[in-house]
Parts: sequence; structure tokens; C-alpha cells
Amino acid sequence: MKKAIFTLLGIVLATASVVAATLGDNDRVIKYEELPAKARTFINDHFPNDAASTVWEDKELSHTEYKVVLASGTKIEFDAAGEWDDVECRGCAVPAAIVPAKIADYVAKHYASSTIVEIAKDRNDWDVKLSNGLELEFDKEYRLVEVDD
Repeated sequence: MKKAIFTLLGIVLATASVVAATLGDNDRVIKYEELPAKARTFINDHFPNDAASTVWEDKELSHTEYKVVLASGTKIEFDAAGEWDDVECRGCAVPAAIVPAKIADYVAKHYASSTIVEIAKDRNDWDVKLSNGLELEFDKEYRLVEVDD
């Protein structure tokens, strides 16, 4: 009986290891040219003087993401179609062209001495980090819903 329990336990652990490996970290370094065209265009348009230093592809069961680190330290995340999801700049503001006008206006009016150093979007909201350390969350209608320091 003990032998059967240990054998069963061994099978369960082996199966769990295989599943964990399959579902685990699937990041792999890729060439810049392997990014979706839309992602490359975004980088070329908004960061023309900043070369990509590292590019990762992260394949999950349900989706694929791309992560790019530029020579300046700027980090950009893209979805499978090449749409940007998150832009984090080091030592400078994110490109004004990617910030929705209502968010830019709100930040200019209420935090004039700060710049937007990170912006992330998803279906339901926009997250913005300012150079003064504040984090602002806007809903999909660009209304402020939370301020976090």
C-alpha cells in the first residue's frame, strides 16, 4: 500500500512539474525585427534616437506580450498586435503624443511642475505616474478615480 501511495505521489509531483514548466516563465530574448510591425513603428516614431537594447517575447497560453528596453532605460510593453500597454521613461517625460489630451490637461492644471514619466492603459483605465512620485488612475472616460502617493 505504501509503495502505491509513493508511486502515485511521484506521478502527481512529476505531472505538476511538467505543468509548472509549461505555464511558467516563457520569456525569451528576440531580435528587434521580430517585434510586430506596429510596435517597431511606435518605437521609431516616438523614440527615434533611442535604440532597443533588449527585446523579450513572453508567450502565455492565452496571449503574447513583448517587452522592450531602450538604451536610455525606457521600458515599453506591447500586446500581441503591437499596441503599447505601458511606457516607463527614465529621467524624462513620456512622449506627449501618447498621452490622451484630457489626461495631459488634468496633469498640466493640477500638477504643473510635474511630468508624466509612466503611462499604462488597459480596457478599463489609465494609470499615470508623475515625476513627483504621485500615481493617478483615470477611468476609460479619462475621469480621475484615484490618487496614490
